[in-house]
Amino acid sequence: PLKPHSDVLDAIFASEKMKALASFQDLYVGLEPYRNDDQLFGGVLKKTAPAVFGLLAALELHPTNKKAGVFAPIGGFRAVALAFERLCEDCGVEIRCDTTVTRVEDDGVHIASGDTSDFIKVAADAIVVNADLPYATQSLFESSATNSAEDNVTTGLKDTFDWDDRFEFSSGVVAFHWSLAAPCHDLNTHNVFLSASSRNDAIQSWTAVRDSIRSNTDAADDVPFNFYVHRASKTDRTAAPTGCDSIMVLVPCETLGRRKEYASLERDEAIAKYKEQFSDDYVGDIRSAVLRRLGKIPSLQGLESKIIDEVVDTPATYSDYYNVGGGTPFALSHGFAQLSLTRPSPRKSKNTFFVGASTRPGNGVPLVLLGANAIAGQVVSAVSEGRGENETEKI
Repeated sequence: PLKPHSDVLDAIFASEKMKALASFQDLYVGLEPYRNDDQLFGGVLKKTAPAVFGLLAALELHPTNKKAGVFAPIGGFRAVALAFERLCEDCGVEIRCDTTVTRVEDDGVHIASGDTSDFIKVAADAIVVNADLPYATQSLFESSATNSAEDNVTTGLKDTFDWDDRFEFSSGVVAFHWSLAAPCHDLNTHNVFLSASSRNDAIQSWTAVRDSIRSNTDAADDVPFNFYVHRASKTDRTAAPTGCDSIMVLVPCETLGRRKEYASLERDEAIAKYKEQFSDDYVGDIRSAVLRRLGKIPSLQGLESKIIDEVVDTPATYSDYYNVGGGTPFALSHGFAQLSLTRPSPRKSKNTFFVGASTRPGNGVPLVLLGANAIAGQVVSAVSEGRGENETEKI
């Protein structure tokens, strides 16, 4: 189970397509299945999946276990967020919108509300940071890189965007969200399009995971790639009106390339510069290639003419929406060097904690919720021990 995933697959299957079918789930944990002979132990310490992750395929494809498969909430995952919001409000939690946390300290957080330039420090008995850990450690706990202590104090109170790039990250994603004027009956709820006509094509299709940092703003490379299509309306009638459809296409791509000089910029200015790393030509090339591949299905020929609305996301927009390091929605990868006890700790100090996909136990909704539940118990203990130390406003 500790060998590269491809070593085990090669011993079981002769068909490259079968190997691809049994290993595309490695993308979920930010890894590729193929051995990398240029790295120690075939790459399993970094970006090559150990064979134990073959269990992911078993969970999805098991023929008799009724608990196996892929499940999603009616109304999309926004329904989960709304359910948590209702639960918080029922428990008396105050949710502050249009409020930006610009700095986190052990005894509280600095915030700015709306368009005001005034910063307020709110004292706290315990702080739980659900922003992505590589972003939070660099942008919320560390001052932006300057040589002046006075400048660092000032910069630490403004909204910036930077991340710790010493980690190994999962791939980025270019996502196309299409509203369609006609239903796509030949698509299932979950559809994976794999490039596996040869061993070389299969290996190249994982380039975005293997060489994960975007180094230029040119058009997309003409290499084989894999992508995923989600048609929620197949099982969720709320996803599209009758006679119409909506699909989401996820294409793995490189992550953002960190630029240290952007760290001291205002956040909006930094995000605008990072968006330049994924040019219209790059995104357009991927879009055209996806439509060509989908057009191999007779009923999806001419799909572009049926698109009535389109939203496109890149790693830069994910950073803008969610403050994820490198723009990757899958967080840190899960090579052995970032797995289990080697993954960043969820506790930064006595009363400051992390939750989310880049800390323990790992990414994916189930693991993130399990981690958050474990942290909740630690927070209660920390608050109980420190009760009465702060006399100002508590959150």
